[in-house]
Amino acid sequence: MADSWAFLLVGHKNPSDTDEASIRLEPSVLVVSCERLKNLFLVELGLDDQWQGSVNLMINPALDQEKRPRLTAIYCPNGWSYNLELPKTLPTRLLVRALVDTLFLELANRGADSQCAEIPFWLVEGMSAQLQSFNLPTFILQPSEQMSGNRVKLEGLDRVRNHLRRHAPLSFQELSWPTEADVDGADSELYRSCSQLFLEQLLQFNDGQRLLREMLRQLPDHLNWQTAFLSAFRAHFQQLLDVEKWWGLSYVDFTKGDLAEPLMAENCWKELQDALDVPVQVHFAAEHMPAEAKITMQEVIAKWSPADATPALERSIDELRFLHLRISPEFRPLVDQYLKVLTGYLNTCRDPRVEWASGKNRPSILSFLKSDVARQLDALDKQRSTLRITGITTAAITP
Repeated sequence: MADSWAFLLVGHKNPSDTDEASIRLEPSVLVVSCERLKNLFLVELGLDDQWQGSVNLMINPALDQEKRPRLTAIYCPNGWSYNLELPKTLPTRLLVRALVDTLFLELANRGADSQCAEIPFWLVEGMSAQLQSFNLPTFILQPSEQMSGNRVKLEGLDRVRNHLRRHAPLSFQELSWPTEADVDGADSELYRSCSQLFLEQLLQFNDGQRLLREMLRQLPDHLNWQTAFLSAFRAHFQQLLDVEKWWGLSYVDFTKGDLAEPLMAENCWKELQDALDVPVQVHFAAEHMPAEAKITMQEVIAKWSPADATPALERSIDELRFLHLRISPEFRPLVDQYLKVLTGYLNTCRDPRVEWASGKNRPSILSFLKSDVARQLDALDKQRSTLRITGITTAAITP
């Protein structure tokens, strides 16, 4: 390929803590990064290096950096090979994700015939986050990059803990079937945090590493990864419902220390604001990347159709329910009122008995409903503003 390079990926140790920073790929530096990644990956799974497949890494300057890396698995009678096409520049997080996906596929397909293994996205995303969180930030190298030794910090599960303090966790079902927003959209950070914690909890089993390796070995023999997962982890889970229950208990155990400590007044106001604001992407011009912005729930209800507004409403409701457990007592009635208004509107929108048009040239029931909900939310926002002032003042003068 013109202006591109190909390399055989072989295997050595250490992630960048700048997940969203763009990295410029250079052939010699990329090879070193891949060697370090491979060693870390093998250590995490408790494996020796028994590399079999070949991976061709192709840096394609013509590939749009907004596009995801493209991984192609090729089967031949003598084994599998892989082509991973990368843009010249891309975020570190996406590079690590693509390389981890490739490593998992090579590992799972070692004993496969012509049926390629299906790697669950939670496993790829969870391992990517795990490797970047628990290793020194020299994992992915930038050309001409220098490290400052006295500023090294390992994240561990700090990012996961901080994120799950503010958001209700995804269910195992939601982890199993990620949406576009989970992959690279507004919910990607929550999905990444939950995936990392889910993988970490699996590895906490005494036989966690061995069972994860067994799951990967069985993947090509099953049409879906869930069957291989249950077969490998049958000593712990008899059915997917058992996984869901275990995941719920694991999450509560992980966060129970946080739930026991009420938020400070200013943090209460901020997290309530975050739960009610709706993140959106604003497109100013076709040739420019969209900009991140936030709009109010009133704007969503007024301008969006009930179907389009449903995901935003569900997200806010989930976060408000989780916040109810941790928020200080003086804020709790306000949270309950927001929940009542938003769940009432959402349930009404879902009610098949409601007719959204009540006749030609007459205002629709939906218009009246939207106006009423907006009016209630405006009143609650005023209470919230007042509570912020009094709450912060009280906290400031409390000895």
